[in-house]
Amino acid sequence: MHDIDRRPRHILTFDLEEHFHASRFDSSMRRRNWSSFHSRAQASVERILELLALHSTKATFFSLGWLAEQHPSVIRAVSAAGHEIACLGYGHELVGAQTPQLFRTDIRRAKDILEDVTGHQVVGFRAPSLSITAHTPWALQIVAEEGFLYDSSVLPIRHDLAGIPGTSPWIHRLALEGIRLWEIPPSSMNLGGFRKAIGCGGYLRAFNYPILKSLLSRIDALDEPIVVSMRTWEIDAAQPRMRGTALSEFRHYFNLDKTAVRLDRLLTDFQFGPVCEVVLAIREQALSASIRTALNSDPRDSQQESPRLTTV
Repeated sequence: MHDIDRRPRHILTFDLEEHFHASRFDSSMRRRNWSSFHSRAQASVERILELLALHSTKATFFSLGWLAEQHPSVIRAVSAAGHEIACLGYGHELVGAQTPQLFRTDIRRAKDILEDVTGHQVVGFRAPSLSITAHTPWALQIVAEEGFLYDSSVLPIRHDLAGIPGTSPWIHRLALEGIRLWEIPPSSMNLGGFRKAIGCGGYLRAFNYPILKSLLSRIDALDEPIVVSMRTWEIDAAQPRMRGTALSEFRHYFNLDKTAVRLDRLLTDFQFGPVCEVVLAIREQALSASIRTALNSDPRDSQQESPRLTTV
């Protein structure tokens, strides 16, 4: 672990999902065929892991439960490389498309799968497509009740799939009926009178890198952590093209061939780490929860074949 003065200042996260999980191309027909589509996750993850290793950087991977079931070796490879595994839900359902009970079932299922696959406690959650909005205020309470210590789903912007305008753009702690939950919003900034999610992968691809670096440096100058959020498929320019609206296709495929180079430059110019390494209060909560679990466990549990959970 880094010394306190050497630990990373900023947070790098990836949504570990297949290209065909993208919400803008979602349909019942495509969902029925998920298992028959060729997986490209392993190749994308391997390329990202190589870049991170080159820069001696760790990150947080919000992983889909469905993908962990289908390709557990991919999740294990990320965890074995020392990166934090967090939860992206199970079936990549937008929060607003679910009832509270369905949402609870989905995230609980995913958390259990990820912990079984890695043997590590999963303490972080992100909704697919960052889709906790002002219309789903109940979601954060459920995230806290299901044992997560932090959420990274809420953007303080106006957007068709995401965003709760007016919420804090900085890392902060929520108090939800006595349950405490940290919020880790991807970085955003007011540009031309509108707040834009400049820390998300779409802007990494859309902006020329010097412009992006200048914007992120403004956040750094405020002594606030930069929070970058990317999807693992954004590094895969050769992925098969899906048909959708012209806007959906543009947003999904624009500048995919530039992602790897820009990520490499980001890793050169800024010092990144996983959520639990940058926000030490979350790490301390995770350690305390792990100790309580160990103290309260039945010694006979050690005879079980399931891996014992360890902290992130």
